Amino acid sequence: MPTSSQRTPLDDRSLAILNAIVRLNLETGRPVSSGLVERGLQRAVSSATVRSVMKRLEDAGYLEQPHTSAGRLPTDAGYRVFVDRLLAGWSLRRHEAPAGMEDQMRQGVRRAAGSQDRVKLLAGLLSRLTDSLSIVAGPTLAEATVQRVECYRRGGGRVLMVVILDNEAVRTGLVTLPDDPPEQVVAAAGRLLSEQLSGRSLREATAVAPGAVDLVDTPVTRCAARLSRAGRELLRGADAGEIQFDGVASVLGAPEFQEPAPLRALLRFLESPEAMRDTLAQLGARTADGFGVWIGQENPVDALQCFTVMTRRVALDGRVGMVAVLGPRRMPYLRALHGLDSLRRELGAAAGSPLN
Repeated sequence: MPTSSQRTPLDDRSLAILNAIVRLNLETGRPVSSGLVERGLQRAVSSATVRSVMKRLEDAGYLEQPHTSAGRLPTDAGYRVFVDRLLAGWSLRRHEAPAGMEDQMRQGVRRAAGSQDRVKLLAGLLSRLTDSLSIVAGPTLAEATVQRVECYRRGGGRVLMVVILDNEAVRTGLVTLPDDPPEQVVAAAGRLLSEQLSGRSLREATAVAPGAVDLVDTPVTRCAARLSRAGRELLRGADAGEIQFDGVASVLGAPEFQEPAPLRALLRFLESPEAMRDTLAQLGARTADGFGVWIGQENPVDALQCFTVMTRRVALDGRVGMVAVLGPRRMPYLRALHGLDSLRRELGAAAGSPLN
């Protein structure tokens, strides 16, 4: 990921003025004038000096001027300097979390624990606490081990299949058979499938499911074979892991989304769970610890180069999931960083194995 260290280092005065411009832009959403910077600085600096430094920052690519006589806006590189300075003091706890955030995160994670809508609840929690669009991708279950399979007749040829995995993960789904076998036949077929699939990974179970039952032809083995074929998509659907997002309304009000191109790019991205999941996996693979901040053109995903995306690896159900916040480049960086870090800690504490 590009960092500000790849550019010519800035002196203290330039850093102070750039920091003031970014903060004022985050607050107002508008280009920042030299007069506003002068009033915002907590040190005596002349107007001439501020204008001179702003011009140098523009020439170096940290600022841009939307049109003549307007103030300046941070570029991707300008925001990158600001974010890197935030991260440099993170381990030293120089930045306090917004009031009440940690308590709300702790309570929200506890309320979500054990809920079938856990991933959705976590996405809503993260969005509320970061004022950004949030995405939560549950862990892939491809390597989860099948403990047992249970089948329950529901009538009309419908059978409820329950696949119980390790770490208490459960996947359920209704399948429809061409006939309507008796309840005792369905139960026995479920036990036979359990014997065939128990101890296999979900990936292995998916691969062998269509031909898992190759025994003497009886009503039970015929039913088991049909359930095996019908349940293939149920098992495959569990492979990918759940993904949820929340908070679209919290970003649509930003000035950046008054232009149609960023809005179209965002909506296309959110239409595809596969695209969201693949994007988080791609960004996570580009960082050593699963944490990354991708500002504008830094993002390797073309569709997201209008935005800032932050990713964070977290512990979910004893495995590794990914969470992200997304917003315009002018996003509440400090709040978003605290939200991701707080969610990581709370989920790690709940799992008993916090991720770094």
